[in-house]
Amino acid sequence: MSVSANKPPVIEEFQFGPWNISTTKSRILNAEESDELLKDLELPHLPDMLFIHNRLELKHEEGLSLKMEPVEALRGVNAHEDLIQVSMAQDWQEARKNSPYINKVVHPYDWTFTTSYSGTLEHQTELRIEETEEKINYEKLKIKEKILFFDELVLYEDELDDNGCTKLIAKIRVMPSGFFILLRFHLRVDNTLIRVYDTRIYHEIEKDYLLREYSEREDATQNLSVDRQIWSDPNLIVDHLPLKLSKSDKIYL
Repeated sequence: MSVSANKPPVIEEFQFGPWNISTTKSRILNAEESDELLKDLELPHLPDMLFIHNRLELKHEEGLSLKMEPVEALRGVNAHEDLIQVSMAQDWQEARKNSPYINKVVHPYDWTFTTSYSGTLEHQTELRIEETEEKINYEKLKIKEKILFFDELVLYEDELDDNGCTKLIAKIRVMPSGFFILLRFHLRVDNTLIRVYDTRIYHEIEKDYLLREYSEREDATQNLSVDRQIWSDPNLIVDHLPLKLSKSDKIYL
């Protein structure tokens, strides 16, 4: 067993008023864990870099808990259809004639590991979530404040046999006025499409709820007029992708 396999996880904890915030960073899954997870998820393959023990977790003293973890995210992956071929069949077949993915007919699945996962929510008494028209105050977020706590962790990543990249990351930033979380799924399939699914969660300490915004952006690469150098940077490309879906809700404490 390698030294890295024996290395204990790195756990960071921060107490923010009534909130206990923690992040865990650890190794990628081993062969035994992989076999068990493949059966559980009914997927023929898993991302090459699956940090099975990585997680972001927040717990409020009144009972609300929020987790962002890779296994739950992968439960949202379609285990039975290749959705890239479904949505862009003709262009895909032409551009990817020699791709190893074309012949996945025995067990077709979404090999891009696209997920609409937006976090795991639980409450010790009653979980209350309501749709809302309220939006995150990004102007307030731009105000310079002291950063009390910050962390970023990769949940999973795969280079799609050198045909692009898929990645799911989580970030958290805590300021005196509240905290902001970003859960981002970024996909680039060469000569085909770019996709960014974002979950943004903002809490202002004076409010009794979290505000969560979920969005899906996507476009075919042939439609993009921006420099190719920014295709691989989700922070830059996201502003050049058309919005396909957007929804907001309040998660009460």
